[in-house]
Amino acid sequence: MTNRSEVAGRLCLELDGVATLAELRTAGVSRSLRRSMIRAGHWRPIGAKGVVLHTGPLVGEQAWRAALVRVGPGSRLGGVTALQAHGLTGFDEPRTHIWVSKSFTKDGRDLPDGIVLHETRRWGAGDCTSVGIRRSTAPVAAVQAALWAVSRRQAALCLVMPLQQRLVRAEDLVAELDRVARHEFRAMLRAVAADLLLGVHSLNELDFAAECRLRGLPEPSRQVRRRLSTGGAVLDAFWDRFGVCVEVNGVGHDHLVTSMRDEVRLADLQTRGEAALPLSVLTLRVDPEPFFTSLAALLRSRGWSG
Repeated sequence: MTNRSEVAGRLCLELDGVATLAELRTAGVSRSLRRSMIRAGHWRPIGAKGVVLHTGPLVGEQAWRAALVRVGPGSRLGGVTALQAHGLTGFDEPRTHIWVSKSFTKDGRDLPDGIVLHETRRWGAGDCTSVGIRRSTAPVAAVQAALWAVSRRQAALCLVMPLQQRLVRAEDLVAELDRVARHEFRAMLRAVAADLLLGVHSLNELDFAAECRLRGLPEPSRQVRRRLSTGGAVLDAFWDRFGVCVEVNGVGHDHLVTSMRDEVRLADLQTRGEAALPLSVLTLRVDPEPFFTSLAALLRSRGWSG
């Protein structure tokens, strides 16, 4: 073990770039060798608890593992960070969220700004995965992310996105939320989870459902699968009793190919005698009243007693 660069390269591969002091001892690295490698600039310390075994940037799982080493044994990735470790994409959160039990003993050192530590009595060892990097299970992570969110809308997004990406099931989110006894977002999140259980799959659909209830409109079926001339289709909201469908069109529907496909699908529904209405997110956000007035009138014309 005289060639320092060879030592650094071998251990970096064996220990995936980040190691605790105990892992280094198990790998046969003495204290003097560890200190020598750090002084030589081949390695760099993670506080007093571990070592980064290379000189490059920490990204992805290496950054998460380094954060767990810095916090100490008993720490786990939680919230959005745990969801990202489970495969969540598209959620921009540069900080690493870690949770520990309330009885956790701190070492007195301040954590870097990029690490957010959550102390909790709500979750325990049974809420973590047993394989891979220490982290909350996906349903627990989604609920953690929602409870730790900075706004109600972000909290709802933390439940919707893992469901969209098939990391969690709606029924598992409902079960985890049932464990939450007190929180300022609790009632709202339970309502969101109930909508997800009914088939809602986006924030736009959640907003549409809220607008319908605000006006006393009947509850539609969600994510209804239909066979059309163009193939299989999934309808956002469908009142089968009245033959009325509403498609909530988000940003993705602005692309030409998607718009053309949507137009054919709505025309196909019209030829079957069903009233199919497109609703853009812009209308939903800026001026929803005229649309919902017309929707109510359409439902009445088709038999709703309203």
